[in-house]
Amino acid sequence: MVLPLYRWWGGLQYRLAGETYGVEVGSASARFHIPTRNEWTDFRTIKERPILDHLVSNLRRDDVFYDVGANLGLYSCLVADVVTRPVIAFEPHPGNADRLEDNADLNGADISVFRRALAESTGEADLTITLDKVGSAGHTLVSDWSPDLESITVPKIRGDELIAQEDLPRPTVLKIDVEGAEQAVLDGLEATLSRPDCRLVYCETHADRLEKQGSSVGNIRATLESHGFSVTEKPIREGKGESMLIGAKSNSAD
Repeated sequence: MVLPLYRWWGGLQYRLAGETYGVEVGSASARFHIPTRNEWTDFRTIKERPILDHLVSNLRRDDVFYDVGANLGLYSCLVADVVTRPVIAFEPHPGNADRLEDNADLNGADISVFRRALAESTGEADLTITLDKVGSAGHTLVSDWSPDLESITVPKIRGDELIAQEDLPRPTVLKIDVEGAEQAVLDGLEATLSRPDCRLVYCETHADRLEKQGSSVGNIRATLESHGFSVTEKPIREGKGESMLIGAKSNSAD
């Protein structure tokens, strides 16, 4: 009896929510389209709110923010409300990229969306689709993650190469959430990460998927440290193998 009542109450709340949902984190605020209950739930129950609080509180007005694995644009839209320079977002999943652009338009945010995956090489990659719904955050480039799941082919490119090709402003702050492909993203951004003005990196790690590739959270930490970052680790969901590595260069973060 309790579970059906809970579901009914959740459904009623969603129907009463309207067409958009507002999110506030520190000094940042943004609204998001919620045409599906899944999207409404994601924005209402933000698992990484402490990470977002940390990020927003450490932003500078002139920061250039790269959102790698931007999904629906939660980070991008909130950061765009704080900084005065363009936000650069990367989201290879077509449905998620569509909604990201819709959310950017809703907020009048200066966000450039690239429908590519950042990786260690340029070409194409198979993106495994873990859930067939807009907003699903588990899609991954990790090969052989689950042979029973469908995949789509998406373009990939080295971050350093794309920055040079498109003459993009170089990032001072990055968020990376790529469901196990963290090492590939970092390897493709070697020159960028080594720049002194690249001062903060928020890299979500997925221990099980890294292990499947012969890597580890420790390897990601070591890569960040090799580029001059001091690294701290914050858990996101206890027991799920997910944590956020926060890399900061001197005097960059509290």
